[in-house]
Amino acid sequence: MDTRLWVCVIILTAWSSTGISAENRAFSGDVRGGYFDSERKARDGTRSEGDEFRMRLRLAGEREIGTNLRFRVRLAGRYGSDQDSHRFYLRGYAPTPTGTMFGDTTIDEFYLDSSEESRPWAIRIGRFQNQFALQGVASKGLDRNDSPNVDVTWTDGVHYRHELLPNWRAHVVLQHNHRNGPGSAVRAPLDFSDSNSRVAVFSGLEATRPAGPIVQRMAGVTWMPNALATDGVDESRRDDYVTLVARGAASWTLTEGGLRLVPGAEIGYAPNTPRSTVTDTASSGDASGLAWQVAASLYDIAPGHNLGVVYARIGAGWLLSGDFRGNDELSEIRYQWRFSRLWSFEARYRIREEIRIPSVADRRREDRDFYLRVSGRF
Repeated sequence: MDTRLWVCVIILTAWSSTGISAENRAFSGDVRGGYFDSERKARDGTRSEGDEFRMRLRLAGEREIGTNLRFRVRLAGRYGSDQDSHRFYLRGYAPTPTGTMFGDTTIDEFYLDSSEESRPWAIRIGRFQNQFALQGVASKGLDRNDSPNVDVTWTDGVHYRHELLPNWRAHVVLQHNHRNGPGSAVRAPLDFSDSNSRVAVFSGLEATRPAGPIVQRMAGVTWMPNALATDGVDESRRDDYVTLVARGAASWTLTEGGLRLVPGAEIGYAPNTPRSTVTDTASSGDASGLAWQVAASLYDIAPGHNLGVVYARIGAGWLLSGDFRGNDELSEIRYQWRFSRLWSFEARYRIREEIRIPSVADRRREDRDFYLRVSGRF
């Protein structure tokens, strides 16, 4: 049996011990699922279609195990009507660039968290979720946004948080990368076979309170040493991959009835990117490292009814997002109905089209998709 599975069994067994009162234990969960439909026009003009029912189920337990010390574990499964099998595993890496496959069940949280209101710092160690995304109905992120939609991803490592000057918080994440890749979303040609690529570093600065109408401000830097296969994964050259991201959003109440407008924007830049021939976007030069999105949301058009739109352009050299593909122009509209405190319904329509294609291609690839989705917590 895998060592990590033994550790999981031992801790879950200890969970049921009588030495700690039931008041210090908590169980929770969430479920998300619905109907997903997609259509693709390939570069050669051919069309393909697909539809599927998809679901994600997550069950969590946590308990206080000491003064200001909390342990949490969560089981996460991703399922689809077209899946070919069921798999349970505990691995240090995700099997696809954007997380688990349909039919997979794994542990996506397994951590100790130490925090106290009277002190300025907190630390989390183990497997956890990093979620730094642009605020809005169609909330998306250029980096460090684990488990969007019905995906299952995670971060292994250490997350240190520190309250700085009034209203600001610093983040430092040391992420462990398995030789086959991390648990978070990364795209080729990022490669972690080099032993010097085992640890990635993220540092960020986040505002914790609004400043007038500005409700979100954050900037961050990611450094992945020796992880970029600039000339392709079959070549020996490896370079550092670095990204810089900044995001912000504002909020204005428009009517006495509570209608609220929330616009926002996020921009990212990777100064060192793979060759365009590697990303299949041009015959020479480097792939674009510029990525950005703009979004606008209307909350409480009627009580609980929200609407959001997103437009984004993502360079082929941007390799860290589970929400966006490289070399894509994205347009999206999303409707949300929060019909209770814990449950909501969403409908989304999205168009994605390639920005650049090789001269040998007939046309840009285009994808159109929509979903009807229900999400709830318990």
